[in-house]
Amino acid sequence: MTAATNALGRELQLVHAAQWLYAINAEPFVPGAGDPYARLVRGFEIGENGTDGTDDAGGTLASIAERGPVWRSRLDTWVVTGPAGLRELSAGAEPVVSAAVPQAEAWLPDPARQRTTEIARDLARRGGTRAVGRQAGSLREQAGQAAARLGPGPVDLVADFAEPLTAAGYAAVLDVPEERRAAFAADLAAAAPAVDALLCPQTLDTTRRMAAGVRGLRELFAGRAHAEADLVLAVAGARAAADLLGDALRRLLGRPREWALLRSDPAHADRLVEEVLHQRPPWRACPLVVLDQAEVAGTRIEAGDSVTAVSTPAAGAPAPLPVAACATLLPAARALAGPALVALAARFPLLRPDGEPVHMRRAPLTRRLVRLPARLGEEETR
Repeated sequence: MTAATNALGRELQLVHAAQWLYAINAEPFVPGAGDPYARLVRGFEIGENGTDGTDDAGGTLASIAERGPVWRSRLDTWVVTGPAGLRELSAGAEPVVSAAVPQAEAWLPDPARQRTTEIARDLARRGGTRAVGRQAGSLREQAGQAAARLGPGPVDLVADFAEPLTAAGYAAVLDVPEERRAAFAADLAAAAPAVDALLCPQTLDTTRRMAAGVRGLRELFAGRAHAEADLVLAVAGARAAADLLGDALRRLLGRPREWALLRSDPAHADRLVEEVLHQRPPWRACPLVVLDQAEVAGTRIEAGDSVTAVSTPAAGAPAPLPVAACATLLPAARALAGPALVALAARFPLLRPDGEPVHMRRAPLTRRLVRLPARLGEEETR
């Protein structure tokens, strides 16, 4: 390992150690009620063994909300939460997405660049509703092919369906040449933790693989007119799409009536996708930096301060996206998830759970599924 790699490893360990320390202790080395934001970002609030998928939403997120619409974490980050606080932050501060954790390979445009209208325009051109609409036929074809590759019996709906379909779908959306698609899929898989790594340090080995994946994607898009936007859509957009599809499939497991409805009424797929987006938005937290002095709920936030927008919905209300910028990831994710559900339901009349779903540790933003055991089958006759 190089000296730079060793230094990065130490930084990652120190940041994660601070998250654990403040999550448990009210003050350094003094037992007591810890910092709920630190509990959230350390990425371990997903139940014993990481299998139940509850991610402690009723505990950690409630504790964050109880502290008010804006407060400062022991991790030296402002936490802004609640619909009113998030609206006020977005309207007055013009925050931009910025990593709160050391990065081996940055994939976001720098804050000053994000502030220009050019990036937003490029994201819309490459991943907006109109751009994705032109790929609708290709995405339906990819979904049908992915479903056709599966046979009746046990299957991992993440590894065998959602992830490979996402790679194929985004290769189409991002105009990846046929001869580069295998490398694109491999780089996408390596970069999978990159969104969560903005707030939660990953292990050094994971960080090195992730950096290699991001470099591969950057090299693929080099020289393009919209290279920055393509990189963001590949890293964050594909992650949102795979997670959205995985969450939708998990909801359908053990719900035969809803699966049957999906078979008889394919339009139900779009309704289901929207329900999942409301209940589990792609990012429940977003690390930001404020470029101009701002005031949120009567609290002044200075230019250059770190802020994390956290989505904590009121009881019975849909969970909002933390910031509007996240919405640029959704058109392609929607366009892929809907046809995927329709294609799978058309091929397999029966869908049953076949084990416990498994969520990734150190994934506080995405809560991403890494395993979704299921059994696909034909109609039973007696």
